[in-house]
Amino acid sequence: MIEDSRWRGYAMVVSAAICWGVMATVVKLLFRDRGVDPLILVVIRADLATLTLFAALALMSPARLRIGRRDVWTAAVVGVIGLALNNFFYFQSLHLTSVATALLLQYQAPILVALYTVLIQHQRLRGRVILAMGLALVGCALVVRVYDPAVFRPNLMGVAAGLGGACGFAFYILASRVALRTLDPWTLLTYAYLSAGVAWSFVIPPWRILAHGFDLGMWGAFLAVATVGTVVPFGLFISGLRFLPPTQASIVSMLEPVVAAGVAYVLLGETLIPLQILGGALVLAGVVVVQTA
Repeated sequence: MIEDSRWRGYAMVVSAAICWGVMATVVKLLFRDRGVDPLILVVIRADLATLTLFAALALMSPARLRIGRRDVWTAAVVGVIGLALNNFFYFQSLHLTSVATALLLQYQAPILVALYTVLIQHQRLRGRVILAMGLALVGCALVVRVYDPAVFRPNLMGVAAGLGGACGFAFYILASRVALRTLDPWTLLTYAYLSAGVAWSFVIPPWRILAHGFDLGMWGAFLAVATVGTVVPFGLFISGLRFLPPTQASIVSMLEPVVAAGVAYVLLGETLIPLQILGGALVLAGVVVVQTA
């Protein structure tokens, strides 16, 4: 039964990584081709995700909308420090650098999670977990072509934003794991995004967003980012954390750059060179190894 639960957790995190990988390409297109400001997209994403979550739970599971006062504060911490800051820094990194650079920086989060478990929680990392992390990190670097200056385009602000995103993602993983002791995953995600949306409303009020006059097609793209790229993957990931330790979950989520490269190949006509394919194989090998840890 425990083994079945673990596999369920792995399936959830893999599905989340697939959704995030697709979203990375869509978001970059919105920045590059439609001139959308990253901060505007962060705020719209939080607002639409909140509305989607409340509407879905109200229709399908109203009981999940009930939450205690103490849990509201827990969800607010996860939402503001974890989700809001991670989303902001990640989108800034996507805007200031390349998709490859932003993804590689974002996926330093598993290292931060592992360091926390070792230094703060005094846990020992198994050899297989360390091997899996090494395979995934090397594979990720090859997938995003870190060795190619034409693709990997770091700059100081972009790198700082990317590392900020990694810190936010690591905090989200660790804080969510703690919050899930008393909260249902979807309840936590709903109130976390509500908190993020409220926090962002003080930075950019709703009427300022409406003043941009985005057309219906753009709102459709925003809704896709908020649902397929946000509500679904974050919901799956946070549900997977009930069954998996944070370090293992963060390693499995490193499938995102592999998916993003595949999506860019299919949708944008970008080429996949042998080293990228090797990198994808290494990430997959790391995911397989961590499942046996």
